[in-house]
Amino acid sequence: MNPDSGQRYGISAACQIMKISRAAYYKWTHRKVTVHDQENQAVLAYIIDLEEKNHYVFGVKRLVTYINMETPYHVSHGRVRRIMRKAGIQASIRVAKHNRKIEKKEFLLANKLYTVDAGHAFHPDLPNQVWVTDCSELTFGQDDRQKIRLSAIKDLYDHSIIAWCVASTETAALITKTMKLAIKNTNGIKPGIVHSDQGSAYTGRIYNTFLAGEGITHSMSRPGTPGDNSPMESLWSHLKVERFAFEHCLSELEMMKSIEAAINWYNYERRQETLNGMTPKEYRNHAVKISA
Repeated sequence: MNPDSGQRYGISAACQIMKISRAAYYKWTHRKVTVHDQENQAVLAYIIDLEEKNHYVFGVKRLVTYINMETPYHVSHGRVRRIMRKAGIQASIRVAKHNRKIEKKEFLLANKLYTVDAGHAFHPDLPNQVWVTDCSELTFGQDDRQKIRLSAIKDLYDHSIIAWCVASTETAALITKTMKLAIKNTNGIKPGIVHSDQGSAYTGRIYNTFLAGEGITHSMSRPGTPGDNSPMESLWSHLKVERFAFEHCLSELEMMKSIEAAINWYNYERRQETLNGMTPKEYRNHAVKISA
């Protein structure tokens, strides 16, 4: 057997194992080390020596200073960064830490209802395209010190309250329960977008996992910008000024009855100029007739 044939067979087998072509192998064996590559190797050796003597405390900026001042090579920040990355070298201090909570929040915080050019998109074309949601605190009792949290969901198209729930505190469980009830009340119809502020309940895992599972896009107000959820702020203002300000509930049961009566009034009796003088339910029914 020709020795060269055996060598070629061995090379072919090795290339198959490594999943590379023979042409790539031969190109690699015949490659010429450039001056730039040689410099990079020398710079890398200097970096390793310097870092090992100093507990790997030097970052890119300080390394560039040392290399340019103490070696015959002149390097840029990008070149040193590439050399370090390729060699897996990282400074032991001042390493950028990832705040996963903030990263998650930033992902959620994208406001789908606002653009710099067009402003707020608070007027969808059809029902159940965009819902807005929020929680508000109500008080009751003999001394008016007992508190309850009211969670509600409003359709931006006709301003109707789709669903509401109450609890002693604002939690992800409360707002998730409200969202499930809203979908049930619309016979399974889900919005494309649901918008809220950035309270801790709305950035909670339970709530966002549910929205993702239902294929609902979560939009959130910008930090310190309550106007981004002004439709819900408007709702709370109307309910508190026009209804709850004239009622004083002594018990939670009375408070529940008062809330139910107020929301029914808002949905079925309170006419709104922005709805052509109709109530939310009239406007919603009108839309259904037109689309039928």
